[in-house]
Amino acid sequence: MSRRIALTAAAVTLSVSAGAAVMPPAHAAATVPAENQAVPFSKNLKWSEYPTADWQTRDSRWLGFKLRHPSGGKFYPEVTRWANLVLAVMGEHRVPAKFLPGILAQIQQESSGNPYAVNRWDSNAAAGHPSKGLLQVIAPTYRAYAKPGYTSIRFQTVPYTNIWASLNYVKDRYGMRKFTLWNKGHNQGYYLR
Repeated sequence: MSRRIALTAAAVTLSVSAGAAVMPPAHAAATVPAENQAVPFSKNLKWSEYPTADWQTRDSRWLGFKLRHPSGGKFYPEVTRWANLVLAVMGEHRVPAKFLPGILAQIQQESSGNPYAVNRWDSNAAAGHPSKGLLQVIAPTYRAYAKPGYTSIRFQTVPYTNIWASLNYVKDRYGMRKFTLWNKGHNQGYYLR
């Protein structure tokens, strides 16, 4: 049974005019419907048990297994609020749930859980391509690996589409080995190791 992560806000008003930022309201939180709350997510989910989400899905309270940072510390609350959404995107990419801690650790390192984070200091920024979003992806990479229909950079900092493009890139460029490394605390970003 697939769990739908639904918006709790009554309505979503979005501006999609040319050049406008496309973001759901700041307080539109994603939740798993009450009938599913009694069954927490486990590390051994079947593909049919992953939650579902879309570009309007926002942050929510984590309802699954105990999350522990791969380095042994704790995750920031600003990071764990994205765990349900990350898990949903992982299901779309067929990335096993056991890799969730490593992906969250990468989010913590890259953006501290801030979906609007922009890196304005590294070589990519100097070249005119600042990294943006939860997983800090640059615009050319975002466009190349974005979910079909969401290639506009207006979606680059939308949590769902940012995570979707980033995981797509990691799988294509590095394979599942990168998720294994992130799960071991080797959060070296997108560099090969």
